[in-house]
Formats: sequence, structure tokens, C-alpha cells
Amino acid sequence: MAIVYSVTVIAFACCFILTPFVISMCRKKGLVDVPKDSRRVHSKPMPRCGGIAIFTASMVALLVYYLLTKDVPSIAFNMQFLGYLIGAILIFTMGIIDDIFSLKARYKAIFEFAAIFIVFLFGIRIENIGTLQLGFFSLPVTFLWIITVLNAMNLIDGLDGLAAGITSISALSLLMLFISTSASLEAIIITAAIVGAGIGFLPYNFNPAKTFMGDCSSNFLGFTMACVTILGFSRGYTAVEYLAPVLILGVPIFDTVFAMVRRAIKRKPLFAPDGGHVHHRLIKAGFTQRQSVL
Repeated sequence: MAIVYSVTVIAFACCFILTPFVISMCRKKGLVDVPKDSRRVHSKPMPRCGGIAIFTASMVALLVYYLLTKDVPSIAFNMQFLGYLIGAILIFTMGIIDDIFSLKARYKAIFEFAAIFIVFLFGIRIENIGTLQLGFFSLPVTFLWIITVLNAMNLIDGLDGLAAGITSISALSLLMLFISTSASLEAIIITAAIVGAGIGFLPYNFNPAKTFMGDCSSNFLGFTMACVTILGFSRGYTAVEYLAPVLILGVPIFDTVFAMVRRAIKRKPLFAPDGGHVHHRLIKAGFTQRQSVL
């Protein structure tokens, strides 16, 4: 347990210390989000890549763990972690490019498909649900889960502190569940890093925010949450127990499914932004940003 706490503390400290420097860099480089339509709820230009600190802090914490345990086979990372790391870097790179240049959907899809295929090849896959062996369907089911959670976290990042708060709560819930069920070491350590980084970022992102996390971080967090749920529930749990990650990530998953259905009914592109998300509806109902997030 001590090593888990250490990873969380390292990630928290790194993110809390690094975020102000990332905010300053964003302002100097002009990486700010200017309120230019009704969907945006902020009233002044806001640094939009603050989540670089979340990714960096998570990687630093995982690197420290790797260096301390690489010579101890029983607690050293395996190949699944390497697959996750490659996929996470791809997704983060996609997000950074999107934050700076605004990537088209087809190019995002290339990055996402590549990252998912890589983690699948490295053993991060859904092979069974309870006693049901998926066989050939393992790849499409794994793909569907990762792509859903990845985009769910991205779509829900619409209010100060919303995505960071939901991620921190979800990751903490998963971490307690993983520890109590003796889940895979990779799932526990990666989740511990996300808990620390998410909480370390919240003071700068909660309303009134000093920065947004940006697609670089929302996509990274969604990809990571999808991967750790697969790693954490890969030891033959019952079908009912597989509902745990769905319930823990219920808010972003519901919001994403609802958005897809809403856009399909209106015959709009499935990933076209709109003002119909749950958080937008709460704002329209008269809640403040802080009240809506809470």
C-alpha cells in the first residue's frame, strides 16, 4: 500500500507544482480558448492546454515507480504496461495537435484506432464477460469500450472542473475497488497516478478556473480510464461485477450515448459539438457553473 500512496503523492505534487508553469507557457504561446459561440460558458480567453501537467505528472509518477521496481520481478511492470504507455503517448500527441491545429475527425480516428490496436496487441483486451468467452469478438468489444470511454471524457469536458472532478472521483473509486479485489498491479499503479494528477489539477481548474485541461488531457484520461478498467477486471469476474466500471463511469457514458442518439435523431454528425449535454442543460435550467459541476 505504501508504494500506491507514494505514486499518488508524487503525481499530485508534480501536477500541482507544474500547472502554473504550463498556464504561463500557454499564455506566452497563444494557446488560449477565446469565447466565440454560445456553447462556451467562459467570458475571457483561457489557457486551453493546462492538462499537459496531468499527463506529465502521471508519466513522472509511473517512471519513478518503474525505476524503483524494475529489478524486482514480482512487482515490476509487464508488457501490458508498455502497450498502455505507447497508446497513451499516441492519444496525448493527438490531443496536443488537436488543441493547436484542430484535427479533423478522420485524423483523430487514425490515432485512436492505432492506440487501441496497440494496447490490444500488448494484451489489454476484453476476452470474456463472466463465463462467456468472446473469442473473435474480443477486438470489437475492446475497441467499443475504449472508444466510448475515451470520447465520453472528451465530450464531458465542458465546465470548469467537470472532467477533472469526475475523473478523480471515478479513479479513486476504481482504485479502492482494485485494491480490495487484488486486481492487476498495472491497474492499481496507473489508477493511483491518475488520482494524484487529477486532484493536483483541480485547484486550477475548478470554477473560477485558471486553465482548461484541453483535448490533450481529456482524451488521455478517457483512454487511461478505459485501459485500467480492462486491466482491473481481467481475472474472470462475474458478468454482474463487470457492471462496476460502467456504473463508476456512468455520468460521462450516459452523456455520450445520449448525445449520439440526440444527434442521430436530428441527422447531425455524431461528433459535431452542440449545447445539449447534461451540463449545458443544467446551466440553462438556472444553475451556476459550480452548482452544475457539484
